[in-house]
Order: sequence, then structure tokens, then C-alpha cells
Amino acid sequence: MKYLPVVLALLVPLAPAAILEDIPGSDEMEIPAFVQTLNQLHRGPPLPPSTKRANVETRWFNQSLDNFDDTNKSVWSQRVMINEENFVDGSPIFLLLGGEWTIDPNSITSGLWVDIAKEHNGSLVYTEHRFFGGSIPILPLSTENLKYHGVEQALADVVNVIKVLKEEDKYKNSKVVVSGCSYSASMAVWLKLLYPDVIVGGWASSAVLEAKVDFSDFMEVVGRAYRQLGGDYCYNLINNATSYYEHLFQTGQGAKAKKLLNLCDSFDENNERDQWQIFSLIANIFAGIAQYQKPENYDLARSCSVLRNLDIDDASALSKFVQYSLRQQGCHNARYQETVDYYKWVKNNYNGNLHLSWFYQTCRQFGWFQSSANKNHPFGSTFPATLYTDMCRDVFGSQYTSAKIEEYIQATNKKYGGRNPAVENVYMTHGGLDGWSAVGSDSATIIPQGSHCFDSGSINPTDSPALRAAKERVIELVREWLA
Repeated sequence: MKYLPVVLALLVPLAPAAILEDIPGSDEMEIPAFVQTLNQLHRGPPLPPSTKRANVETRWFNQSLDNFDDTNKSVWSQRVMINEENFVDGSPIFLLLGGEWTIDPNSITSGLWVDIAKEHNGSLVYTEHRFFGGSIPILPLSTENLKYHGVEQALADVVNVIKVLKEEDKYKNSKVVVSGCSYSASMAVWLKLLYPDVIVGGWASSAVLEAKVDFSDFMEVVGRAYRQLGGDYCYNLINNATSYYEHLFQTGQGAKAKKLLNLCDSFDENNERDQWQIFSLIANIFAGIAQYQKPENYDLARSCSVLRNLDIDDASALSKFVQYSLRQQGCHNARYQETVDYYKWVKNNYNGNLHLSWFYQTCRQFGWFQSSANKNHPFGSTFPATLYTDMCRDVFGSQYTSAKIEEYIQATNKKYGGRNPAVENVYMTHGGLDGWSAVGSDSATIIPQGSHCFDSGSINPTDSPALRAAKERVIELVREWLA
């Protein structure tokens, strides 16, 4: 009880960074805890603070189901949001690409990209990626129908939006610049690569470029963030607790670990994949907190304070932190087969949960399966990339063998150039403590202590010198591209 007042004092400032977001769900099937952590890890970038409401128009653009098959006449409607508050006919189009999330009008009402657009009297156009949010081309989300899902199709959709806009008199002479964050930043790079004449330049914040099956470096960077910003004690606490639970499973005491971690009865402590999933789930929780941390807000330091003060015992503190982060009053549904069953259910009963679509893309094009193979982190050694490749096969079909997934990933790198794409007039930035930077561009500007999409906000007095310099460089380059 002596720790309770400290914990309560820290809960309020920590909540926005540490608690898992509400996930669209279903009355018919509970969302497994593992899927909740993946949704959190792949959520859209935080919305910038908005001081006023702009008049954002939502339009729906007709798109081909298959942009590369003229015999397929099926069409669907893509959601696009447009802010013309400062637009003057013929001024530039400032394109913002949506990624694996539902687009929100606040993304084009404030932030650095909005500030730059205002300087140039530009129109802000925010495109939603096919198979996410309200832009679902076809149902059900069967493996057969998901063949129309992929970055090539999505980039062609963007080009079509630009083409349709430029048929309007007010846009016919408008130059186009593009921006994105995370996966949509990758798209900004690849849009300029595949369609160099469509846009004059682009800003890619935290672009993930090198497709990789076993993305073991991710957790090393996450661990580094906790050590640097949370302290050695925090890193060691996580490491000690994880090692303790691994030891229990490895020495035939899985039932004790199951009880201490508050896992539901369905969890099989002797099942290898169940064990893999619970340790991956724990690592994902910490990675999700670190993903959009802000050093000036002491987000990781606050998280670590809560973790430490939940219990004097490291293992108990970790268990309580997992419970707190998942917002669950009861046990954790962390069984591997229940995750597979949930994804199969969503394939036929789309309920607004976006992660199935993203998971398909990782199986089919990107990999980026965060594993424990790199030993330089505090999250143990019990979640191999095989956890994800097995799930690809179990959810999408027996054709998704490990060898086939590797073949898909290599094809992606061959087409887009991996970490060194042959592209010009694209400015790439990365946070120095962003796990995704490990598959980013070798030539990107690195912002020390920065997290994912760290530079998307307006210039602020709290910006570090490096962060301010990166933002000013974006402003300068856009001026050059539009000159």
C-alpha cells in the first residue's frame, strides 16, 4: 500500500502515452490481447493539437479494384479529405498519404505540413489507403479478395486522385508535393520513385524501407530508448522480470507463470506458440509506449516510475503493468490459436479492426516481424519471427510458407531499393530512438532521442535544436521544389 499514492499521482500524466487505445470491436468475438497490442503498435500518428476547426471536405473517388487489369471493371469508392481553407487557384497540392489507419480531418488542420501549405496557399489533400478505415474495396476480407491489397495498388490509387483533381480548372496548373509518416512515408518515397513526374518533391518522416522477415533490431532500439530515457533501473527491471518468467516456462513451472501473468484458462503453458505470443505481447506493450514518446514530456520516465511503483517485486510489477496497459479487469486472452481464430473471423465479419489488412501486407510484402533474436534488449529470447510466419500460414493459407514469405520480401526490396532507393527530391527523417529507424534510409536525417514521426508537429519552443533544424530543412526544401 505504501506505493499506491505515488502510482495514482503518476497515472494521469502517463495515461495518453501508456494505455492502449480503444479498439473497434465486436459483440460476437473478443479481441485477443495480442491483437490489441499490435493495433496499438500500428496505430496512426498522434493527431496534432488543433486551435481551430477548418472546413475539411470529404470526397469519395472512384477507383478500379485492380489498377493493373483492364479487363476487371469492378470499382470502389476511396475516401479523401480536402482542406482548401487557404487555397488559391493554381497553388500547390499538399498531399498527405494515409497508412494503416483511419484518416482523420485533424491531420490536415494543424501541424508542420499544414503550416507549410498555408505559406504557399496550398490545398491539403489526405488520402485513405485501400482496405483501411472507410475505404474498403471489397468484402469479405478473404485471402482471395486481399490479392487486391498492396502498396502498388495503393500508389496507383493516389496517382488517380491527383489525375482527377487536376482535371478541375483550379488544380490544372498545381504542382504536387507529398508527405507521409511511417508506412505512408515509405509510400511517399515509392510514389516519387515509380511516378517521378507526378510530384515535384516529398517529405518522408520515419519511412520504413527495407522489407525484412526477421526484424530483430527493432526491440534493440526500443530497449535503448528505455535505458536512455527511463534509466538503467527500468531497463533492468524489465529484463529481470522477463528472465524470471522465461525461467518458469523453461523449468516446467509454466502453470505458476500463467497464474502470475493472469492468463486465461485457455492459455496452454506447455504450448510453444502460446509462450512465444505472451512474451511478444509484453514486448509490444513497451514498444507501443515508446513509439510516440516525447522526451520533453518524460513519457518513458513516467512509464518507468509507474512500473516500478506498482510493486517492489520486479515480476509482480511487470504483471500489474501489463494488466494496467491492457485495461482488462479479468484474465488476458493470450492463446495463439485464439488470435488465429479471431483473424479468421474478421476475414468474414469485418468489424472495423484494421490489423488484419496490415497483417496481410506484412505476410505478402514487408515482413517486419519484430522478434527477440537480437539479444541486446530486455524483452527476453522467446518470441522468434516464426511466431508471425506461422500465423501468416494459419490465417491466409498453406501457400504462405516461410520460403514463400521470404521470396515476397526479397521481391519488395528488389522493386523499391531497400534502404537506398534511387529517388531524388525526397527528404527523409528518423528519430534516433525509433525502432523502425533500423529499416530506414541510410541517408536520413537522424533526430537524437526522437521517436516515430517525431517531427510532424508545428515548430515549437520546446523543440530541440536538431528537431527544429530538421523542420526548417523541410520548409526550405519545399520552397525549392515549388520555385
